[in-house]
Amino acid sequence: MSIILENITKSFNEHIVLNNINLAIADEQTTVIVGPSGSGKSTLLRCINLLEIPDSGSLTIEADVIRFNKKLSNKELLQFRRKTGMVFQGFHLFPHLTVLENVTEGPIYVLKQDKEVAKQNGQQLLAKVGLTNKENQYPNKLSGGQQQRVAIARALAMDPYFLLFDEPTSALDPELEEEVLRVIAGLAREGKSQIIVTHNMLFAKAVADRILFLEEGTILFDGTPQAFFDSDSKRIHNFISAMTFNEENL
Repeated sequence: MSIILENITKSFNEHIVLNNINLAIADEQTTVIVGPSGSGKSTLLRCINLLEIPDSGSLTIEADVIRFNKKLSNKELLQFRRKTGMVFQGFHLFPHLTVLENVTEGPIYVLKQDKEVAKQNGQQLLAKVGLTNKENQYPNKLSGGQQQRVAIARALAMDPYFLLFDEPTSALDPELEEEVLRVIAGLAREGKSQIIVTHNMLFAKAVADRILFLEEGTILFDGTPQAFFDSDSKRIHNFISAMTFNEENL
């Protein structure tokens, strides 16, 4: 199973954000997307999840193909969107629902899962993300890191083919960031199919099976973490240096 993007182009107000992207993303791997601000990273992720609709091209997941040369119905979009689970920068939890209810809402009402089965699965997923004792609390009682881990459990509960992470720790301070990254790294070790947009180069180096470097809507690098971090490309070297600024740069 894989995600295949063919000739994907996306513009906003005549500004081309993605420029004829052709890409195949394998399952059971962690693919990390990096690049400067405005390079198209988040837009690419949102196109895969169909939160943004490309202007042209096609998207294939498993044997299902969706082409963007015609208007798509809401039914088509929703059916295709269920193949991926999205975790955003913000947590987007339902404030009036408990942690467990947030995790089971989708399986019960969208997947029509039995409530007891959904509850058992939800409890197991909360244990996986280290929140066993938080299932009856409400989101406003949780730290940002805990809320993001609930969001990860909620995405996993829908049993998607691919998990998509859009800068999942950018709103967190370093200590809370670490607890979320630990969960994502654990999923990578399990062989979950993940696509992650991140600014954290150390994390990218540690968890990625593959790194994509985007700039101005095109893919400038596609390869292993070792090849990326050892690249003799001046552009990549400058980017890594800027993103890992430390005392050695002073």
